[in-house]
Amino acid sequence: MNQESREERKQNIMEFWKQVLFHNLSTKLLSIAGAILVWVLIVNIDDPYRTKSLIVHVETINEDALHSEKKVYEVVEGSVATVKVSGKRSIIDNLASDDIRATADLSELSSVNAVAIRVGLKKGNTSDVTLECNQVLKVSLEDMEAQQFRVTVETTGTPADGYSVGECSVKPSLIEVTGGSSVIDRIATVRVSLNVNGASQDFVKRLEPVAYDKRGNRVVSSTLSFSDGTIRVRAKLLQNKTIPVKVQIKGKPEKGYELIDAQCFPEEIEIAGTEKLLSGISQLVIPVDVTGFTSSSPGLDQEVYVMDYLDGDVVVKEEYQKVSVQIALEMLLRKKIQLRTTRIQMNNVQDKYIAAIYGNVSDIELTVRGRESKLKNLTDTTIMAYVDCSGLKEGVYTLPVKVDTNGLGRLVKGAKVRVIITRRIDTAPDTVPVPSATPEPEEGTEEED
Repeated sequence: MNQESREERKQNIMEFWKQVLFHNLSTKLLSIAGAILVWVLIVNIDDPYRTKSLIVHVETINEDALHSEKKVYEVVEGSVATVKVSGKRSIIDNLASDDIRATADLSELSSVNAVAIRVGLKKGNTSDVTLECNQVLKVSLEDMEAQQFRVTVETTGTPADGYSVGECSVKPSLIEVTGGSSVIDRIATVRVSLNVNGASQDFVKRLEPVAYDKRGNRVVSSTLSFSDGTIRVRAKLLQNKTIPVKVQIKGKPEKGYELIDAQCFPEEIEIAGTEKLLSGISQLVIPVDVTGFTSSSPGLDQEVYVMDYLDGDVVVKEEYQKVSVQIALEMLLRKKIQLRTTRIQMNNVQDKYIAAIYGNVSDIELTVRGRESKLKNLTDTTIMAYVDCSGLKEGVYTLPVKVDTNGLGRLVKGAKVRVIITRRIDTAPDTVPVPSATPEPEEGTEEED
């Protein structure tokens, strides 16, 4: 067979299949659609039998059987069950997990604390549906225990600017918690959480109590129950105010010591209260008695509780509950200074006179009393010494030496010097001669401490 014959045969075959497929095409398509429709009708009329699985939550019943024996339970296994549902497709397709009820009767617990899970439809005729569940519910049993706990309030959030949370009262303040003995033993506190975010006035809320262990972790157990499901909480909002803190010194330190400074840290605290209450508080004064104190007394640095000095209705933030009081005392010492007489100035000498030290006195001794820290800076060069010659005429005088220590101490034993006052050469003599003054005692008088 040559090449041309093969090509002709192939073309004939293609023409044949075109005739088969496309001849009366519309009739063929209608036939296929009719067949599909007939199949659907047959299936729906016949309503075939089918099976599907649904996940259902298991409900425990007859719990009183355990409570009467002072027992509580916790589900270990079987809280959900897989249920096979069989029946006509028209029914099965419309069933969901919510249509099935799975129960475990705790009054039928076996010796191994297990009970079969029974299933059934919540509504409708069960004769048309078959339900199958081969699972069991297992529980752990424990002795029931009840204990009373005081309810405390834990606040969350931040009140409006300028406000603080005051007293939060709860009702009831004491509730009974029931549960397994091991769970009750874990409970340290029972609290309610109150959100105060943005609050600026008093308000009331009802909140659910929650049990916590000593580490602050929530205690969760299906055995737990509270005598009151909700707690009524009334929150009081207070205005804030910042006031200065000052120390009020009472008494005198030990002889020979001087108070240098008294400070509080922080210097300001923030308090809260009603507007009427805060209007009468402008500062916090902390009295400290330093009677008999020395620079080594233990009471110089102390922490005091702010509420000991405020009205009981005032609220103080936690960071301001205590303030530190620091008192500084320093020992008073005496220091002797040898001062050359050449450093003594002659003040207030009349223009026509000249004043000078009389005699061969080269220096004098002064005693100054003051703090140790300041006296170390006191020398003969830091002292300004002078003699007041106001109103004196020609003659010899014994005059006290006055001293300015520039705040470094206090003169307690001074000295006197003899001063001679003479007329300037270029001035006329006095019309009335002035005799020399009678010398006064040169010793200074020591001051008492």
